[in-house]
Amino acid sequence: MGEGATVGEGARISGSTLLDGAVVEAGAVITDSLVGEGARVGARTVLTDTVVGDGAVVGADNELRDGVRVWCDATLPAGAIRFSSDQ
Repeated sequence: MGEGATVGEGARISGSTLLDGAVVEAGAVITDSLVGEGARVGARTVLTDTVVGDGAVVGADNELRDGVRVWCDATLPAGAIRFSSDQ
């Protein structure tokens, strides 16, 4: 975990790297992923084998997996991408 990185209540992180200033909100699940410097991962978002670039924002309730890459400073709105059919 990088300097100044924060993890919200109930978030789970496994086999992943959070760079300086990264923010992971409550209930997010991050597995085998990289969250860039100053990037934000929204509440209840699931990342598996994903790279989130520096300064990018992944809104709440997204599900990114299988090698997805989010460009630096990009923004994904809440609920924009889901692979499972649970919602």
